[in-house]
Amino acid sequence: MRLLAFLLAASFSLSLKASELPGQQWPMAGKVIYVSDGDTLTILQSDFSKLTVRLSDIDAPETSHGNHRPGQPYSQASKQSLSELAKGKQATATCYEFDRHERPVCTVLVNGQNVNAEQLRRGMAWANHASRRYVRDPQTYTLEAQAKAAGLGLWSSQGPLPVPPWEWRRQCWTNKACAGAGE
Repeated sequence: MRLLAFLLAASFSLSLKASELPGQQWPMAGKVIYVSDGDTLTILQSDFSKLTVRLSDIDAPETSHGNHRPGQPYSQASKQSLSELAKGKQATATCYEFDRHERPVCTVLVNGQNVNAEQLRRGMAWANHASRRYVRDPQTYTLEAQAKAAGLGLWSSQGPLPVPPWEWRRQCWTNKACAGAGE
């Protein structure tokens, strides 16, 4: 009986993809064909499958998700920044886990550049303070602080006071208090 249980467990673990093993990283590569917002993009892999990827380390301003979930200030600028960095280009990714929407959470490189970190450098995203388990790069919080100190992107004094996306989702989408909505 123990042998049968062992063989079943071994068989099950061998049938798992590397991406399904807890604590395991896995690579991904392909062409970035779509950018949803400042921290989410879609990669077309060599087998022609499409995979939507959530960038690790960062949380970008929310784009509109219909009438009851308006976009956040700076969302279009953040999306445009990520598009400039990645759309139409070959990318490699190191993925760590899946988020609650079952998207792989990954660090994405385009031409050797970490686009997750570059979004922070440009002031187009926050370090992910709400879900620190998605933060992999030890420089994440430093890059955010540098962009903030330099007044870059959403930290610019010319626009509205930035609201972190995790607060926006709660205030605006859950509580329907959407100051500055509509971008």
